Amino acid sequence: MKLKLVFVIDCLIMGFMVGVIAALFLTVVDFLINFVWVAIPTFIHAPTYYPLVAGLIGGGLVGIFQRRLAGYPRTIDETIEEFKTANKINYKRDLPRNFIMAIIVLTFGASLGPEAALASILGGLISWIGDRMKLTMIRRNELLDLGIGAMMSAIFYAPLVGVSKSFEKKFVSDQFSSKGRKISLYAITTIAGISGFTLIRYIVPKETVFAIRMPAVVWDSKVLLVILPALLVGIAFGYLFQLFEKISEIIAAQINRPVLLAVLAGLLIGILGMISPYFLFSGEHEVFKFSHEVTTLGLPLILTIAVGKALLTNLCFAFGWRGGKIFPIIFSSTATGFALASLFSYTPGLIVSIVVAASVTIVVKQPYVTGALLLLLFPIQFFPFIIAACLITNKFSKIVNEFQ
Repeated sequence: MKLKLVFVIDCLIMGFMVGVIAALFLTVVDFLINFVWVAIPTFIHAPTYYPLVAGLIGGGLVGIFQRRLAGYPRTIDETIEEFKTANKINYKRDLPRNFIMAIIVLTFGASLGPEAALASILGGLISWIGDRMKLTMIRRNELLDLGIGAMMSAIFYAPLVGVSKSFEKKFVSDQFSSKGRKISLYAITTIAGISGFTLIRYIVPKETVFAIRMPAVVWDSKVLLVILPALLVGIAFGYLFQLFEKISEIIAAQINRPVLLAVLAGLLIGILGMISPYFLFSGEHEVFKFSHEVTTLGLPLILTIAVGKALLTNLCFAFGWRGGKIFPIIFSSTATGFALASLFSYTPGLIVSIVVAASVTIVVKQPYVTGALLLLLFPIQFFPFIIAACLITNKFSKIVNEFQ
């Protein structure tokens, strides 16, 4: 019992620290983004091609650092795999590398999210704690699982993400003694993580994050006619996102010059940034504004943003601007959903939510986590349809994979 109580306290402390660290990291990133993209342009009365200049400067910095820090920041999957093989993260080496590269990539407008860098930093933190507290590997693996769940819950402000991981099979380890214990520990760690995150965000307030503006929910029987098309469009867009990933990797392998690739990615960021600011950054701050303005943008521009952002995300990653892809796929699939919804005059929110649920499930490959991520993004009335779309899409994806 003593060991269990001590471990629960460890989970509470670690969850709170994860929330605080995530909030502090995002606060630093937000400050730097505001400095580069708002303060400087305002001070110098920047011309319309300023995004191109900023993108090229960012590309140069990424390229220079790639010579010494190639492969950073690590992705969540890479962090988990390193934990599996090495039983720890080399925090003395990896923590500063992950931090430096993530700051550059996120500051200079890459269409990538912070979750990859935060998972890497978290892995290093747990390794550091484990070394000093003499934790067993089982406890370290559990803490990493719990910590990633708390981190995802905090940055997406989705409290059920941690608990939903209990229903997935993609774990660092499966050493938890029971499903009930697993869910309880996820709940405890998540509450602590969101508390730490909220505290820092309260002290340093920031604009609305990961929120979407939806029209009032008006149910219409005609919406039944578009549920299947919305599901198919969402699945198709998810596979298009993965196709862009493969194409980007092929192009990067053919060029095989890190500095040139990084500069080319910066050039693309600048060009697309001049077309629309919605191509820039990961999308967590922009999705609310986008959903408010989408009716004024027109179908061609909405589709351009949806497809262009998906392509830019994968090109950035393959060309050395590494980061997370969850926020960008949510944003780009939201744009795709609005494009489809613009063709119909009833219950557009349900159409958008199904498209997003299907697309994100294809990319993330975790239906329960996807459902939990989207729970607070869309009206609660849509949640049964969202989780159904996630599960159906996941089943379809497994069938497709069997034939490959």
